[in-house]
Amino acid sequence: MSSMEGGEVVEARRSHSEMVRTVVDGTKERLRRIKGQVFHVIDNNQLLLLRIGRDGRILERRLPHLDLGSLAAVPKRLLEAGKEAGERAKGRARRKWRKVVTGDPNKRIRDHMREVPQVKLYDKISFTFGVLCICGTEWLALRHPEFFPLYYYVLMMALLVNRFITYAQENWHLFMLDFCYFVNLSVTLQTAFFPDHLLWYKANYMLAMGPLMTAIMVWKNSLVFHSLDKLTSMFLHAFPPLTVHLFRWGLIQNKHIKLEDTLWEAESFWAAVGVYLVWQIGYWVITEVLLAPSLARDPTLITSIRYLASDKKNGFRNFVMSVMVELGVHKRGDPLDPDGLKAKLVFGITQLIYTIITIIPTLFFFSSYALSCGWMVLAYSWGTWNGACYYIEVFAERYRMKFIIKEEVGVTACATDDSEMDEEDEDEEEDDFQNAEEELELDQSSELYKTIVAAIIKEEEDGDIDEEDDDLEEEDGDLEEDELEEKTPARDAGVETDSQASGRVIKRASAAGARRADDK
Repeated sequence: MSSMEGGEVVEARRSHSEMVRTVVDGTKERLRRIKGQVFHVIDNNQLLLLRIGRDGRILERRLPHLDLGSLAAVPKRLLEAGKEAGERAKGRARRKWRKVVTGDPNKRIRDHMREVPQVKLYDKISFTFGVLCICGTEWLALRHPEFFPLYYYVLMMALLVNRFITYAQENWHLFMLDFCYFVNLSVTLQTAFFPDHLLWYKANYMLAMGPLMTAIMVWKNSLVFHSLDKLTSMFLHAFPPLTVHLFRWGLIQNKHIKLEDTLWEAESFWAAVGVYLVWQIGYWVITEVLLAPSLARDPTLITSIRYLASDKKNGFRNFVMSVMVELGVHKRGDPLDPDGLKAKLVFGITQLIYTIITIIPTLFFFSSYALSCGWMVLAYSWGTWNGACYYIEVFAERYRMKFIIKEEVGVTACATDDSEMDEEDEDEEEDDFQNAEEELELDQSSELYKTIVAAIIKEEEDGDIDEEDDDLEEEDGDLEEDELEEKTPARDAGVETDSQASGRVIKRASAAGARRADDK
């Protein structure tokens, strides 16, 4: 019985061994089929490289310096590398543009444009552009008024884009939130997209012919052709009135605008005031809510209120300040805080009063072609007169002083170059003298040579006698020096040997020869 049980155990062990061997052999066969392939396994936050050898063994390699943390940081590093590559590419492109425009890849285009030749060229282009704009405006308004609105839209868009770019560089771009820009937008939208909206047109007419046109005189707009900034300001206040004038008197056909229309109805007045209030509320929302953090952080951001509060030369600002003092709401001499509530309320109320007052005359302009034309001629003449005063009284001197510093720098540079050239000339003359001294041959036995040497010796002896006479007049403390001078050798007293005298003659003769060569 025991022998039978022992045989069963042996048989079971044998079958188990065969089973294990079969499994192992089968596994090795599978591994042989995938030999040479590499598998990546993450174990304990580290990356393992597993490779199957030819014999079916698994070869393990652990990468200790590469973990999940470093893998997670790869996208961030790639993004940073991409940004750096983008910046480098941008820098290379910028340097190429600089080299094309300025000739120097390290010189900013802005600095290049501020130099004298570029400034003068820019002014010439602006002057030509301004004159052509005036000619084009006159031709279109008189001959083809139906095309004037399109001309106005395109020209003002270009000018305002240029102004925004220019003002943004100086932190002045918030000026473009002012009322005059809003009126230009309102006139453009109404005449281009809502030509049948008569009430909106009347509101625009009152605002353009009233506050906007009056601003040419109040803010001293000037027709200065070479200044693109002054041209933009002038056109900004002059083109909307001209546009609504052409529509009003049928020069631009619009069936909804009739010659018998008037502005005496109350709804026209309140429509104009409503348009103004839309701008005023929008202005406060933008500056006091949306841009309030930026304005608080950056005091160099200039708005109209900040500018007017500090501009003591502005007549309108000074008038408002004097009225405030008379009303007792402000002390004379105290500065007005542009970011304070008082300044904002005062200027808001003042501009509303100014708008209402300047709207009133437009009731008559709308009903009289002669009055409308006369008002426009007066305003445009005022701007032209301001431009003439600017050219005659301001521009001539300012334009000359504009380049004087640069010219002085250029003169200094030229003087430096001249001094360097003088030094080079002196070196060349010294070389010429040395060459002439070597080439010059004099006969020391000739009478001319002896006469010249004797004259030189006598001249220097006379000079020594004069010096001794001066020394005798000194105080007694210098007596010892006089005695020492009497005991010095003849060569120290100026008496030269023949070789020394001949050297002096050679030097003078060579210098004379060099001067004659220069004269030739």
